Amino acid sequence: MKSKVRFLCIIISAIISVLTYYPIVNAEAKNNNPMLKDIKIDGNSIEPKFEMFTTEYVLTVGEEVEKINVEAFPDDEKAKVEIKGNTALKSGRNEIEIQVTAEDGQAKQSYFLYITKGNSDETNANLKQINIKNAELAPNFDKDTINYAFVYPKDLEQLEIEALPEDEGAKVEVIGNENLKEASQKIEIKVTAKDGETVKNYYLIAKKEGMEVESPEGNEPPPEENEQEETSKGNSATIVIIIAIAIGLVLIEIMIERRKKKNEK
Repeated sequence: MKSKVRFLCIIISAIISVLTYYPIVNAEAKNNNPMLKDIKIDGNSIEPKFEMFTTEYVLTVGEEVEKINVEAFPDDEKAKVEIKGNTALKSGRNEIEIQVTAEDGQAKQSYFLYITKGNSDETNANLKQINIKNAELAPNFDKDTINYAFVYPKDLEQLEIEALPEDEGAKVEVIGNENLKEASQKIEIKVTAKDGETVKNYYLIAKKEGMEVESPEGNEPPPEENEQEETSKGNSATIVIIIAIAIGLVLIEIMIERRKKKNEK
């Protein structure tokens, strides 16, 4: 009997050692989601329409506006939100940063509102069309959508991109359209309004033919994080099973031992 109890103690000690060595995922682990689900300006939904993975917005306000009431709603209610730069607006371009920190305190994401205070006729930095020879944008162009992706023929070293501004007086600059040596390349279209301060950026992900096009929003959690979590869960389940089997075996041995002694009597 004593040997059985000693064996059980050895098994439990081994299990405790394994539990100490391998990290186990706690069911109450803190969330690592630093995204927003909505932004409101002075109580109204932001225009253009809010998208979780669109992190830049360009707006224009009148010269009389000195402060903007910004409300930012985190996708995870336990995330922390901090808003900077929404007061004491100056004439011209202003930057408001909305910084979201996940519950775990590690994952962070910033959203930016670029507010131009002044004459709206001078602050139009929208495009009305993007045309790419031998390629099609995904999704279809919309002036309020800033993220796109497309596939181009693999033998091209430079793309023919035509970006047309709504206001003919705006300046358009295409950045990253040359030396297409990589399988995937990021291209930026920078639009500067007449006032010389209001700037809006459109982002394109260009991929060579035969390669899968990633989402232009692409804020998926790293695959290795998911794999580590699944591995930890697997370790936890395995350890529980081992403990149950060990205890069961010892109990069976104890019952057999007792029956033998009873029969001997």
